[in-house]
Amino acid sequence: MLKKILDKFNSITSDNGKNWLLAFIWIVIFESISTIIEFKNIEYSQNYITHMPDGVFKEVLIAILLVVFLWYGVYNFIFVHRDRFFLYALYAAVCIYLFFTHDITFTLMLHNLNPFALSYNEFSFYLIIQLFIKIIIIYLVYKMLIAIKNLKSKDK
Repeated sequence: MLKKILDKFNSITSDNGKNWLLAFIWIVIFESISTIIEFKNIEYSQNYITHMPDGVFKEVLIAILLVVFLWYGVYNFIFVHRDRFFLYALYAAVCIYLFFTHDITFTLMLHNLNPFALSYNEFSFYLIIQLFIKIIIIYLVYKMLIAIKNLKSKDK
């Protein structure tokens, strides 16, 4: 049973170690989720955020991101391409990250990229979720490295 679940997970997240781009996209998606959870639950994470001030530039940037997001979504719906759909999911994860954190420099996400860096003061539900996500990210990095190795061995 566990082997079937792991095989299905490998198929979805890295095409069984054959697609490094797919693994990378899932790493960014899980990292975005982890960072948003940290942003909402840990107070000191606010120190890493560089807020964009309200103004015309922010409104234009949001409008451009929204138009590109919608256009790319319609394009992927009409011409269904699996790899492009995953890039769309990557774009969606970045937009959701920006929506929740307002961090245009991605400083919090870059700080949170270290899979071994966990911020906790006590054992809590937040710590369990973060540990679970970090384990998934470490596994996906491993699968991405395998896919890159397989790609290089194919080229030889």
